[in-house]
Amino acid sequence: MSNIDFSHRSYTCLLEHITGLGRPIVSFREVPKSGPYAILRHDIDFSIAKAVEIASLDSQAGARSTFFVLMTTPYYNPLDEENIARLQSIAGLGHEIGLHVDCSGFDALTFAEQYNRLQNQISCLEAHLGIRVTSIAQHKPTAARMRPEFPGYRDAYSRPFFSDIAYISDSRMMFRVRDVYEFLDQHERCQLVLHPIWWHRSPRTRSEVFEGIRTELAHQFSRMIDDEHRIILDFLSTYVQP
Repeated sequence: MSNIDFSHRSYTCLLEHITGLGRPIVSFREVPKSGPYAILRHDIDFSIAKAVEIASLDSQAGARSTFFVLMTTPYYNPLDEENIARLQSIAGLGHEIGLHVDCSGFDALTFAEQYNRLQNQISCLEAHLGIRVTSIAQHKPTAARMRPEFPGYRDAYSRPFFSDIAYISDSRMMFRVRDVYEFLDQHERCQLVLHPIWWHRSPRTRSEVFEGIRTELAHQFSRMIDDEHRIILDFLSTYVQP
């Protein structure tokens, strides 16, 4: 598959191939009205720290991209101060921050309630990052029972970005085309979805990627528990008489 081994080097080569075709690599908010282009999209499903790595590679390649953040995920807290700083650094590089919408709990809601939930998440993200959010993308759309459309926002799965142009994704580390480079050669306009979690300095298998996620989550929770333990001990030694 044209030397795509999910290393940072193969990632950079992929972007260089697109720009070498004379096509700008853009975020959703910067899609030109005419001419060729590749929309570069990143869904942050597991790690904001990994997203920062990819944002840097994008900038080095002269690309602008959109990073979609989940507000409802057990894997990271987007409102943690460190993660807020990370997302702000991504935006500071000129990339776009959008909302990754998990619609799995939308089934029993009216459309008005769905829209209200969407806007509440967007308002929260905007308030903490100090930016405006105008693009959305549904999380795991093939597994969801519904695919609602929300007026007023650029939707990655709406017709102009999904049906009217080519679409290719590295979901599950599989592009589902014979040759990615050939696919890009054949389509002057496309949406390219690359998940930051798959791409590393050296190639990793899918099992190695998930093992790394498990290890990082274990370390993260261990640090949190240790911090809470220290706080309690400090409180007891300061305010509780022996």
